[in-house]
Amino acid sequence: MVDLVGKADMGEGFKGIGLTDYLKQLRSHDKDDKDDRLVAVVSLRGAIVPGKAPVGQIGADTAVKLIKAARTNDKVKALVLRIDSPGGSVFASEVIRQAVLDVQKAGKPVIASYGTVAASGGYWISANADEIWAMPETITGSIGIFGMITTFDQSLDMLGVHTDGVGTTQLAGAFDLTRPLSPMVADLVQSSIEHGYGKFLSIVAEGRSMSVEAVDAIAQGRVWSGETALELGLVDHLGGLDDAVKAAAQKAGLEEGDYGVRHVQEQLDPFENFIVSVLEQAQVRGMVPDSMGQTVPVVADIQGRFMTAMEELQWLKDPKGAYAICMHCKVN
Repeated sequence: MVDLVGKADMGEGFKGIGLTDYLKQLRSHDKDDKDDRLVAVVSLRGAIVPGKAPVGQIGADTAVKLIKAARTNDKVKALVLRIDSPGGSVFASEVIRQAVLDVQKAGKPVIASYGTVAASGGYWISANADEIWAMPETITGSIGIFGMITTFDQSLDMLGVHTDGVGTTQLAGAFDLTRPLSPMVADLVQSSIEHGYGKFLSIVAEGRSMSVEAVDAIAQGRVWSGETALELGLVDHLGGLDDAVKAAAQKAGLEEGDYGVRHVQEQLDPFENFIVSVLEQAQVRGMVPDSMGQTVPVVADIQGRFMTAMEELQWLKDPKGAYAICMHCKVN
């Protein structure tokens, strides 16, 4: 090979180009005028939490930023939400759903594509999509919410630690972590959860053109396969991400083969870019699920796969302690 193409500028071996750089060159020559007609794909994977989140979780702020980028890009004609999530914070789910509604208000169709799991909050954020696509084996549904307020009174009691105080109202110190919830506060939390469940039913009823009673009959936290969800009216079609992209293009009036597909992702910081460049030069690659549509840095993939038990509990930070999550649904 050295005789054919010459010696490498650095080190031993022949002069060549890495696979990543080669593929980038191919893409750059294949774009031409399709860049003016794009279907954007935003991939949301993991538990839904408020604010920003690391790899393996869906931070509401991060998700909204990506969705907004697709909405404000005039070249993007339609949006596909690729969802792999068991749910999470009700507050964060609603923030993301509102961002999806903004895309539709801008005149761009939104298609939801479900991966392994799109349950509870994962369904909440996509209930108003123009179409929902799922795989036959997708786990979806789990329409329901619950409340969780963390206290450490029993743990402290085992250590012989107790707290006391004086308040001017019955609600003073209501959410003190060192004390159990009072009956009054517990009733208030329960009332809030029931209100949230009613809102969830209304969102699904509106998005799926069903009555609230019909949604309630198949809700109450029950999960369904994609195949059954199709029969129940919770999804519109069975198929993968490619099918959803084609459906989005059709909704936007784009002809087959006359549009591009762009995966909208958060930009890496300088250090992450440095790690990526080092790994690419070494031709070390880490693969992610098809939902992401491309390779990502090995470091990021390892971070997502080997989260500690404490990190997995970070989704427990809804400001109202309300969660729409399928506890038995795992994203692989």
